[in-house]
Amino acid sequence: MSRRFVFVFQSGLIVACYNGYVDVVIALSQCPYLDVNWQDNEGNTALITAAQAGHAIISNYLLNYFPGLDIERRNCHGFTALMKAAMQGRAECVRSIMLAGGDIQARDFGRKMTPKEWALFTGRYETARLMSRLMSNPCPEQFCDSFSLEWPLLEELVAQAQEPKTCKQRLINLLSCCPYRFYINNKVKPMEDGVLEHMVRITTGLSSPLIATACRTVCPSSPPCIGKRRHAVQEILKRQRLAELKRLGPERLNNYKKLFQNSRILLIPREKDRRASLQPQLLNNMAAASTVAIRRASLLPLHMLRRSSVRPGLVVPKVRLCKAPAPSYKPEKLRRNSNQNQLQIPKWDYKMKKIERMQEEERQRLLPLIRRR
Repeated sequence: MSRRFVFVFQSGLIVACYNGYVDVVIALSQCPYLDVNWQDNEGNTALITAAQAGHAIISNYLLNYFPGLDIERRNCHGFTALMKAAMQGRAECVRSIMLAGGDIQARDFGRKMTPKEWALFTGRYETARLMSRLMSNPCPEQFCDSFSLEWPLLEELVAQAQEPKTCKQRLINLLSCCPYRFYINNKVKPMEDGVLEHMVRITTGLSSPLIATACRTVCPSSPPCIGKRRHAVQEILKRQRLAELKRLGPERLNNYKKLFQNSRILLIPREKDRRASLQPQLLNNMAAASTVAIRRASLLPLHMLRRSSVRPGLVVPKVRLCKAPAPSYKPEKLRRNSNQNQLQIPKWDYKMKKIERMQEEERQRLLPLIRRR
């Protein structure tokens, strides 16, 4: 009976998203060589894994702090992160992915169903209802700095209340004030854009006094919207810096460059510089191409930045080339002398001369015997 072993290749980020290790995900976001869109042997990415497991904090962190994240990356079955969250009933993850720009009309490879259809097919009715509400109101205006705290229907409702009422309306109002004498079913359905919904928008809006200043968004002029791709925080801040630099005048821009001039290095060739053999050739090439070479200080090694008091100027590293050994080469093991770390008896001059004289006499004595042979 043969056994079949299935090896699942997963990255550290996918394992952290699967188990809900928030600290590990935050630490991995600082790694510059991490591929956030890496897929395992089933095609699942870190976002798909976190959305399927229902880790809303990790999903939001992936969407906001991992530049280059592909929301629409599919696995081997054609499922996106939004589909996996919808079929598992992860409402918070569905909300986050939809507001980050997830495609709500994408279809899988098998049944050709959308995320909402998958939620209904798997019995996740609350998630499907949430998706319908988000589609009906795709843009939360209260997350924009231009949102007005005034109720737009207030003037219209005040005008209706000030109009003269008929006898029938006054009788209905009188009877509704006496619930113990007459039973009247006066249930009112919640009105769209009503006072309760407006109160929720005010309390969650950026202009609300109930919101702390630490909760301010990095892009208050561009609120999230269904179907609009949201960039990571690093990408938004980079665009804002570029826009600020463009708005600066020429004087401010020159001052900014002078302030951060330490991030650049000016290489000036010297006429006479006692250096390694590579130095004259390097300086000649620099003078032929350009007398100024600019490099980033963060990318330049430290030994290139240090100045030597004995040899001032640019420090050129020495490169030694050697032939690679044969494949069958085995390095010799050096025998360590047991007395290496101990103090040795000094050899005096008169003793060395005595030993040399004895060796010379022995050589003269053996010289006739060697000639006879």
